[in-house]
Formats: sequence, C-alpha cells, structure tokens
Amino acid sequence: MKKEYYSTFMPGLEEPVGSILRRTGGISVGRILPGAAIYRSVHEPHLACMQRTYQILSEMRPEKDLDAALRRLSGTDTWLDRFDFESIAGLQFRIVTAIDGQPAAGNMRYVSMLEKNICEQTGMRVSRERPQVELWVNLRTEALYFLWRMNKKEGQKNADPLRRDLCETIAFLARPQGGQTAILGVTGTNLPEALRAQGASVVNAVLADHVRPDAASTLRGAVRLLEGSTGCCGLPDQSQNAVMICLAPKGGFSVQEEALRGTIREGMRILKKDGRLVVFYPRSQGQVFRRLWEQEKLCSYRLTVSGETCQLEAFQIVES
Repeated sequence: MKKEYYSTFMPGLEEPVGSILRRTGGISVGRILPGAAIYRSVHEPHLACMQRTYQILSEMRPEKDLDAALRRLSGTDTWLDRFDFESIAGLQFRIVTAIDGQPAAGNMRYVSMLEKNICEQTGMRVSRERPQVELWVNLRTEALYFLWRMNKKEGQKNADPLRRDLCETIAFLARPQGGQTAILGVTGTNLPEALRAQGASVVNAVLADHVRPDAASTLRGAVRLLEGSTGCCGLPDQSQNAVMICLAPKGGFSVQEEALRGTIREGMRILKKDGRLVVFYPRSQGQVFRRLWEQEKLCSYRLTVSGETCQLEAFQIVES
C-alpha cells in the first residue's frame, strides 16, 4: 500500500525535482509546493535530490500561529490512523515545531499537551535530548502538517562544498546516460557519484584549483582524474556527452575572470554537438558567463545557497 510523504528540497528547483519524482518508479506525485513535494510511494523513499523526507500523519487547514496549531493537534486523534502501533510502542520521541520547514519555538505548555496525548495513545515516551523519532508540527501557508521524520540518521558529511541534493539535480539536467561526462573543476565526490547514478559510463574530471592534490585519492574511485587544468583538460574535441562547470559559493574553484573564460571555452570545445553544458555559479560571477547566452538555453533556475544567490543553467551549444 502506498504511504503519503512530504519531502523538502532547495526552493527554486520545483520544476526539475518534480520531473525526477515523476520518473521514479513506484511514486505518484500529488503536489509540488515551493521547496517541498507531496507524493505517495510503495516503498520508503530514499531520494538523493531531497533534503529531508517525512511521512505525513495529518494534513489540516492552516492555523494563525504555532500555538493554535499545537492546540488543535492536541485536541484531535485523526493522525492516529497513520501510526504503526506494533512497532512504535516504547520508542522515544520529541516534537519539533516549525514554520515553513524552519524550526521555530512554540509555547511549551501546548507542546507538553501534545506530548501527553501521543504518549497516552501510542505508548511512546518523550525524550527531548536523544530521541529515536522526531515528530514535526510544520505550519505553512497552505496547510498544517503533522509529520514523522524519515531517514533521520544521515550519512557522514564530507568536505565537498557542492551539496549532494544539489548535485543530484545538476546530474539530472546533464542527462549523461551511457556516455562520457566531464567536470571542469571537481570539488569532491558528490557530483561524480550523482552522475554515475544518472548512468554516466565515465566521469572525467580536473581538480578545482583550491582542492589539495592529496585529496585526489578520495576521488579516484568516482572519476578518471586528468592531469590538465580546467582551461586545458586534454580531452578530444566534441568527445563528451555532458560537461559541468560548477562554482560552489564560499568554496568553488578559482573565479579569476580570465581563467573562468578559459574554462568555459574548454567546456564548449570538448562537448558533443548534441550534448549538454550545465553551469552553476554565484550571480556575482554572472558577467563571465555572458558568452553562453548566445547558445540555446534549456533551463535556468535561481537558488539561494549558503546565503548567496546562485544560478543553475543548462545549455546546448549552437553550431556557428
């Protein structure tokens, strides 16, 4: 039986994330909201393009504030139908109150009322320090959501400044299926792994200028490292199905204007005629990418990453 889920992603990526969901087997998409998706799935979803995923326990009309939301949830038990009573008895939980997905303080009197109701109805126990379960009360403009957070145990964070959820969308836009791809300025394993997951047969890469040479050992299983530079990688003309140039904010490779122009020229040189060039960059560097405006722009998305406004774009090169 399909369960209903709520997942969050970077606001601005509604279109590509919706496409990813619709192409994922066993998923029926309900609604794509700003920075969130509601869908049904036959299996517990593990979607790399998402930041957080929750099972929906209840969806109600919105309330004026979090206190009103907590009072309403405390006075109803409609959400009980979504609990698996055989597996949750004795589990420790805490309640997280949020507005538009961002944690926000609620009145502890009303939080305690809801905690007491949950304990009496389910046999679960409160533990605010080290809980096994997080139950989110998320108030948004369109609805009040009561959610069970999934996949709470996250994998080890790595030093890659390009987040994996963003890299998953970049790789989806690149469409590398079955072909060779190139990353001009690789910063870590996130983008190569996402490209592999999208079907790239070979991922060629040149290290970003700021990446230390001894860090290359962590990349060798994910990419074929090239000896050249981002402006002269040594790959043959028109040999790559897709090329990525990604400037991560507060950690991307050299943004010296002339070097970046050379990187863009190199990307256009090695790309096949029907291939895709995907670029991600802080808008402060947008002037350097003007040359690409002469090409066929397939899509363009504005995002905020690490407090900086960024652009994600995909192009096909127009023959001159």
